[in-house]
Amino acid sequence: LAVLTPYQPVADKQVHAFFAESGFDIVRLVGLKCDTANSIAHTPEAQVLDVVLNELDGDDVDAIIQVGTNLSALPLFPALEKQLRKPVLPINVALIWHALRAIGVDDKFYGKGRLLEEF
Repeated sequence: LAVLTPYQPVADKQVHAFFAESGFDIVRLVGLKCDTANSIAHTPEAQVLDVVLNELDGDDVDAIIQVGTNLSALPLFPALEKQLRKPVLPINVALIWHALRAIGVDDKFYGKGRLLEEF
């Protein structure tokens, strides 16, 4: 996996530990080092695109995960999935998918990425 976080290095270590303890190999993790929850919410889309395309993606990456619910990458990631031909999952989509499946809703939602379209 490659992981994008909006966090400072101390929190990035916790994110890395979570995925590693869950059995995932973290190839790359990039933290944007946002200062506040408000600054996370105002991260420019161009910055997210730049990091995903130029720092996270690679032939050794099977999927790209974005954590930090204030960092909304939903408008960008469905197109990136098609471009990169691999899962690019924003945390908010994963949370919505899990909540719906947990209550028995199996509906598909199109235009929001493979997770909501296919699973």
